[in-house]
Amino acid sequence: MLRRFLSWFTPAAPSPAVAPTVPEADKVTERNERGDVESEFARLNQLKARCQPVRNTDFLRAQCFLRLGRPLDAMEALKEELRFFKDNREADVLLARLRTEHGESPSSLGNAEFQELFRNVRPFTMVGEARLFSLFNLATEICARDLPGNFVECGVAAGGSSALLAAVIARHSRQPRKLFSFDTFEGMPAATGLDTHQGQSAEVVGWGAGTCAAPEASLREVCGKLGVEAHVVPVKGLFSESLPVWRDRIAPIAFLHMDGDWYSSTTDILDNLFDRVTPGGRIQIDDYGHWDGCRRAVADFEQKRGLKFELHQVDYSGVWLAR
Repeated sequence: MLRRFLSWFTPAAPSPAVAPTVPEADKVTERNERGDVESEFARLNQLKARCQPVRNTDFLRAQCFLRLGRPLDAMEALKEELRFFKDNREADVLLARLRTEHGESPSSLGNAEFQELFRNVRPFTMVGEARLFSLFNLATEICARDLPGNFVECGVAAGGSSALLAAVIARHSRQPRKLFSFDTFEGMPAATGLDTHQGQSAEVVGWGAGTCAAPEASLREVCGKLGVEAHVVPVKGLFSESLPVWRDRIAPIAFLHMDGDWYSSTTDILDNLFDRVTPGGRIQIDDYGHWDGCRRAVADFEQKRGLKFELHQVDYSGVWLAR
C-alpha cells in the first residue's frame, strides 16, 4: 500500500484539501504487517521531509510508532495529522483510543490559573508540563518586576506555548508588550549530523525534517480559545532569514523561549537575539537535554563569547537562565 501511496505523490503537491490519500489507511501496510516497520517508517519520514502536507502520512507514522512501542509519539503524530486534516475520522478515533489507554492526566502543578491554561494549550503543544509551568512562572515574574521588553518564541509548532505566554501578557503585564512567534509553520528544517538523541539521528528517531508541523491557523485557533490574538505577532520563515530582519524591531526582549531543536537553529537564535535580551531578562531553552546539537550550540556560543551560563534545570530536557 505504501508503494502505491508514494507513487501517487509528486513534488508539486496539491493543497491539503485535495492532497493524495492512502486507501484503507486504518490498516497497517503490507510491509508493516510483515514486520518491516522500520523500512516503512523511514520512507514515510522521507515523505514528511518534503514539508508538503499529505493526508494520512502522520496517521501511518502513528501506526509505525505503535509498532515500535512508542505510543506517546504516536499520539503526537496523530495530533499533527488532525491539525491539517481535521476530518480524518480514523486518526481521530485512534487518538481518542490512545488517550484512554495511556491517559492525559490534568496538571498537578501550580495554581488554578496555570491549570486552566494547561488544559487549553495542551492539545496544541509538545512542550512538557514542567516546561510549560516554568514558562508560566518566568513570564509572570517578568511582568511582576515590570521588566521592559517584548516576549519572543522561536519554534512555535501548533502554538500552545505561544498562547500560554500571550495569556500571561494579557493578564499580568503592566506595560504594553507583544509576543513575537517565529516559525516556518511548515515543519522542522533539515537536521545535520550534530542533531542526535542518544546516538540516533533525528530522522531515525522520527522527528526530523518536516515534523512538528502545524499551519499558522493552529496558532490563531489556540490564541482565540484564550482571547489573546491581539498580543501575538506570527513571523513565518527560517530563523536564519527572519531573525536578522526582525531582531531590531522586536528589541528589547524581556523573555526568550528557544525551541529550535537543532544546532543551526539554536545558533541562529543566540547569534541574533541574545544581545537584545534585557539585563535581568529570562531565556528558556526547551531542547537542551534532549538534542545533542542544541546543547552543543549553547556550549559553542558560550565559548565564542567568553561566557559561562548558570543553567537552571527544569526537567530532563529544559533549562533556563538569567541574562
